[in-house]
Amino acid sequence: MIIRYVLVLFFVFSCLHPSIAQERYKFAFVTHGGPGNPFWNVVIKGMEDAAKRYDVDVQWLSNPTFSIADMPNFLDDAIANKVNGIGITCPDPEAIRESVERAHAAGIPIIVLNTADPNAGGDHALPTQFYVGASEYLGGQSNAKAILAEAEKRGVSVQRAVCPIQELGHSGLEARFAGFSSIFEERGVVVDGLTISNDVEQSAGLLRDYFLGHPQTNAIATLGPLPADAFYLFVEEEGKEAGEILHVTHDTSTSIFDHIQRGYTVQAVDQQPYLQGYLTVSFLYLNNAYGLTLAQDVLTGPFAINATNVDRIARLVAAGYR
Repeated sequence: MIIRYVLVLFFVFSCLHPSIAQERYKFAFVTHGGPGNPFWNVVIKGMEDAAKRYDVDVQWLSNPTFSIADMPNFLDDAIANKVNGIGITCPDPEAIRESVERAHAAGIPIIVLNTADPNAGGDHALPTQFYVGASEYLGGQSNAKAILAEAEKRGVSVQRAVCPIQELGHSGLEARFAGFSSIFEERGVVVDGLTISNDVEQSAGLLRDYFLGHPQTNAIATLGPLPADAFYLFVEEEGKEAGEILHVTHDTSTSIFDHIQRGYTVQAVDQQPYLQGYLTVSFLYLNNAYGLTLAQDVLTGPFAINATNVDRIARLVAAGYR
């Protein structure tokens, strides 16, 4: 009787919790970046923490550093592995379209994270559920407004601005650039584009050449931690004072926080990458276990980090959550 009672309880519990009644769910993340960039380590931590919470297997598939070209191969690996869900980034929808469509045809739920499909909502949208990440365009606008507010506080005007881009063809970075430029264009301020890379020393040299040729430029928006480090190396080598060039950036790092505290950086826009990893796993689990999904995107940013809150955010980054 006792054994039969236990079996009945297990049957009831299995019906309420589908993950117990079958093998563990398998999910895959296919992204254009990896642990070679400190930003992605926070997304990975969120992914791993959620995998433990929901008792699922999750594999991160990417090159250590930026690569869009290899994403279709990683997507093919995920499909061949018969995963129960995929989280993807979408820096170039056409580069991954064929693989995404095959995953969709195979009945695999797909959630876009970090970098949105620029065609979402239109006829050429990829067959995915929704997006978990920041509005990069609004993040760019937030940074532009922060520069204008700081310039007004200092009693100066923005003469010219530059926005270097480190990964050509990356739709998210282009959206950051577009948002930043839109605010200044309304005021007749020229915003120059500048092609750099994630190589800090090389990019610092390119910035040096740019400012030498454009001495009137007194504002810059970098689009990630490594380009920010390139700017910091440039100002250190050139002996620039804090606030001489008004600087804003995207994402977080110990170096960025230090320069906010010292007055070299006005603001950093955070997209809360931990949430992007964690929530993507959560929603893939809920979709598989209970058929649940969302009717709209989940925005994890922009979140402004400045002198008023940088100390608290720095502590959270040290713990791996920001």
